[in-house]
Parts: sequence; C-alpha cells; structure tokens
Amino acid sequence: MSSDDAPRSSPGRSFWQRLGRPPQADQTVREQQQLLAWRGALSAVLVPAAEERQVLQRFCEITVQQGVADLAALLRPGPQSILQPVALSGPRAFVSDICCSPSAAISDTQGPLGRTWREGRAWYSEERPSAAAFVEWNAQVARRGLRASAILPVLRRGRIWALLLLARERQSDWASDSQMLLESTAQLLGDVLEDLAKQQLQLILGSGLRAALDSVVLTDARRRVLYVNQSFTLMTGYKEDEICHKGLKILQGPETSLADLASLDMALREGAAWSGKLLNYQRNGQTFWNQVSIVPIRNAAEELTHFLGILRDVSREHSLLGQLEYEARHDRLTGLANRRALDDELELALARVQRNRSSLTVCLIDLDSFKPINDRYGHDAGDHVLQVVARRLREGLRRTDYVARLGGDEFVILLEGYRTPKDLVQVLLKLESLVNAPILLPNGQEVAVQLSMGVCRYPEDGEVDVGRLLRYADLALYQAKANRQQRIQYWVFHHERILARQSAGG
Repeated sequence: MSSDDAPRSSPGRSFWQRLGRPPQADQTVREQQQLLAWRGALSAVLVPAAEERQVLQRFCEITVQQGVADLAALLRPGPQSILQPVALSGPRAFVSDICCSPSAAISDTQGPLGRTWREGRAWYSEERPSAAAFVEWNAQVARRGLRASAILPVLRRGRIWALLLLARERQSDWASDSQMLLESTAQLLGDVLEDLAKQQLQLILGSGLRAALDSVVLTDARRRVLYVNQSFTLMTGYKEDEICHKGLKILQGPETSLADLASLDMALREGAAWSGKLLNYQRNGQTFWNQVSIVPIRNAAEELTHFLGILRDVSREHSLLGQLEYEARHDRLTGLANRRALDDELELALARVQRNRSSLTVCLIDLDSFKPINDRYGHDAGDHVLQVVARRLREGLRRTDYVARLGGDEFVILLEGYRTPKDLVQVLLKLESLVNAPILLPNGQEVAVQLSMGVCRYPEDGEVDVGRLLRYADLALYQAKANRQQRIQYWVFHHERILARQSAGG
C-alpha cells in the first residue's frame, strides 16, 4: 500500500478519538495511580509515627506533596463546637473563613461540612444541592481559586472523630473509583490513630504496671513466667530472671493450703479467673499471706494466650482480721472462749456425740467467795483471780475438753466421752483441788475461792438442745449454791436433782 493509500485522519477527530478512548479515561487512570501512591506513602510514614499530632500533620503534608489536593485539612469541633483545623497543609486563609458547627440545631450554617458530620457520608463538590448553604460553600471555594473539594468523615470506634477537607485548583471531578480510594484512606487514618492510641495506652499501662505498688506477674498459657515487676521482687525477694527460671511454685511451702492450690489449678486449667488468699514463702523462708487475683487473657480468636496475676502482701490485714475474729470469740481477760464461741461449740459437740452415740457433760461453774475479794482488794485483784482460775481449769482438763467464760465469775466446761457420772468424779475432784488452792495477789496478799457447779449430761437428761443443756446446768448450779453449807461435794447433777425432788415429794 502506498502512502497515498493510507487512511487519513478526519480533520474533526482528536488524538484521543483516534486512539479509541476519551482523555477522561486516561486522566482517571493517572488519578487512581496518584491516589495509590499517596496511600502507599501514607502507610510508610504514618504507621511508625509516635504522636497523634505528628500523624495528623504528616497526613495533610503528604496529601499535598503527592498532588492529591492543594489543600488538606483535618477539622474537629473546638470551643462553642465550631469546626477548627487540628492539622493543615495548603492555604490557611480558606480554612480560617470557615465558621461552621456540626450541631443540627444550626441548620443555616451547615453546608457540606455539617451534613457530612451529621450523616457520616462523604461529600464531593460535583454534587449540586440547591440549598443556600451549599451554594455559598461552592462560591467560597471558587473565591479562593479552588475549583473542586471533597469532605470525608474520619471514624474512630465507629463514630465520627474529624472531617478531612480536600480542595484543589484544577476543575475535575473525582471518579467513583477515586472516591473509594479517598474514603478508604480516610478510614486508614482513623485506624492508624486507633492503633497509636492503643500503643500509647499500652505504654502507659506498662509504665503503671512496672511502678505499681501491687505485684504483677505475666505468664504464658502454660504458666511459664514471662514478666514480674519490681514490687514482686520487693515482696518475695525473687528477681525476675530467677522467678522466670524457677516458676511460681517456688513461693509454695509446707503450710500452703493444698485445697486452695487445687482450686487455683482447676481454674487455670479451665482458663477461668481465680481469686483467693495463699500462705506463701519469701526467698528468705519467711511466710506471708498473699492475696492473689488471676485473669486469663485471650486473643481475637478467643484463644487463651496468657495469664495476668495481681499479688498483694496482706499479712498485716490477715493478722488484724485474725485478731478481730479471735477477740470476737474469746474473753479478753482470760483468753478463754466466750458465750458466742460456746454456743457454736455446743451445737457441734451435741451433734457429734449424738452421731457417735457418746456422752456430753456440761458443767456450769460459779466461784464462791469471789465478790469479797473483788470488793476488798479492787478490780485488778479480782481480774487476777479470774485469770488464775481460768488457767487452772485449763490445766486440769484434757486438750480435747472445752472451757469458756460466760462473764463475771461464771465458767462453762464441756466434757465428752465420760460414760457415767462416776467416771467424772476424779476429774471434778482434781479441778476442786486446783482451783481451791491459795492464790497470791500482786500485792502479796493470799486469797482463796471455792467452786460451785451444776452439771447436765446427755443422754441422762433426755432429749435436749443447746438451750436446755445450759438451762439444766444452771438449775443444778442454783441448787449447789443454795445448799453450800450442807453439801458433801461442790457439784450437783441435774438428773440427780430431779430424782431427789421426786424422792422428797414421794
């Protein structure tokens, strides 16, 4: 074919028409390539950033440097809820003219900024609403020599956190694919800010855990120690490298409760939280009470990855609580059990002997000649006598027997296992000999008291409850004191008292 035969271009056809595609298509491709390069540059720079303000400013600067826009601004509500730039690159004068509140109550000043904030969807200048606020916005953009604008929401935790304002001098609309890239990049910014906030929170938490007064332990799912803070070392004496090597079992010892350890082990095997108090051992062998709270940590797939333990030395609190509990159940003067503890012990003892088909003896004691000593020598002397009597009662009984002080000069003894009243005689005579012996007062004076006792026995006194046991013993004691001058022994059995009354009545 000769050159004369070659097809000639029509005078009215452009270069793009001869290629078979419009110039807008090529422009769209270039714009998308530009936006992709912008997104890549942002990802490379923003992710390692250390501060939120730095992230926001670099975002705007890179947006302008990459040619995506001639103005990039991030707007957030400031005083009086007016949107103000928190980061900006490009002509500041345009942004300074903005006076807009996202509040729906101020509808005449909304324009595209207010609508985007309220509705959470992007706005592009190719949209041509007839509302006066939108017309004014486009006119304001044009007065600044800017021909196209876009407003995109930046979300954090699913809520609008800021607006991204983009404006450029060239008159060209963003194609739908470009709009998708713009919006996804705005979302990238929100994600980066959230990740940064989490990192900063983790740093703060890490600093807090290191400086915490309570001990902190982090283990993996197999309970291997990964980290302990300084408070742990101060509490236990074990340094981090030592406890990571030996494990937390080194805190256990012969007095650590096996039942509590089993409960802890079961909870951890099930991946559950556990809280309790353990008697643990420091590096020097000294024991301490350890309040332990352990929580499991799971990843996004709900897989158990770690355990976090908060430990606190509560030895002082434990001692105080123990002291309070002891004082609530013991007589402060003599150290014997008080009425509250006696009632509980009576319930247990009666149930025990009924179950074992054994016997229970309740002895109610009153001291003769105590009041004259108290009146003559004073309350301190009286307290001394009560302390001596309490000690002698305790020394004259078996370790399994129980002694309590009801108050004043009244005491109660619980004896188990003596089958008949005759079996008790030797014990009662021993008590008489001990208690009636002279007592030397702190002032050097010597005094003496004697015993009166009422005795109730199960099962001789029939089916009884705790109240009847003490009441029957009290009735027998009353008779013992009433017949103090004529009695042969200092005790009276309730069932013998009943028999004597029946015999006298007969």
